[in-house]
Amino acid sequence: MKILGVIPARYESSRFPGKPLALIDGIPMIKRTYLQAVKSNRLNQILVATDDARIFNYCEQENIPVTMTSSTCLTGTDRLVEVSQSYDYDFYVNIQGDEPIIDPECIEQLVSLYEKTDHQYEVYNLYKVITDETEINSPLIIKVVVNERDETMYMSRLPIPFSNGHADSIFKQQIPVYGFTKKALKIFAKGEKTQNEIVEDIELLRFVDLDFKIKMQATEVDSIAVDIPSDITKVESYLKSHALGELLAFEAMKDKTREPGHSVKH
Repeated sequence: MKILGVIPARYESSRFPGKPLALIDGIPMIKRTYLQAVKSNRLNQILVATDDARIFNYCEQENIPVTMTSSTCLTGTDRLVEVSQSYDYDFYVNIQGDEPIIDPECIEQLVSLYEKTDHQYEVYNLYKVITDETEINSPLIIKVVVNERDETMYMSRLPIPFSNGHADSIFKQQIPVYGFTKKALKIFAKGEKTQNEIVEDIELLRFVDLDFKIKMQATEVDSIAVDIPSDITKVESYLKSHALGELLAFEAMKDKTREPGHSVKH
């Protein structure tokens, strides 16, 4: 099975123009996303798909595989549609370009889900249970409602499902890493934006509106999307705390080797 990872990257973002090249602790976001994605061993190839010469030239300069797509693409999935017309693969993984700390484990989980279900579905996605009130109420975080078979029923920027008081709601954040078959991308390409897709500004709702099942799975991976400039600070704080945690773990390991009864071989 051949799997292609695609990182859509658009320069003209309404909330954050130039976002893919924004520096995060000195490194452009698109490079950080790529470096995380290449840690996955389930992808046969990874490439950036953009319509902007600045992003294209930067990727070439950094030896990051890149392809140009048209400026008429309305969504990242539209860019995958164009890529799929030139690159023939069995499964396409959409890795959002504004996910600079994406855990490669979520790519592994998505591909494994595709395999475990014997390719019964055309679209695959992940979700994570969230409890933080700020995240639950943030319109920047997409919440998903699934049925008993972990298939998407609806997605919204509002805190759904709503509780009428008889039971507590369990909120599930959609993880922005999507898997598509070639058939799914052809279906997406044929349709206009649907009403719910337009209202919520969530492209996967096109499949829900067209009555195609999206197979979901729970995950525990970390994800911080960069939607607005202030999100850069969140990512930098995460990177610093993560680096500090690794340093403390390394120091603890060194201390343990110094304890009586432990020896270090050279």
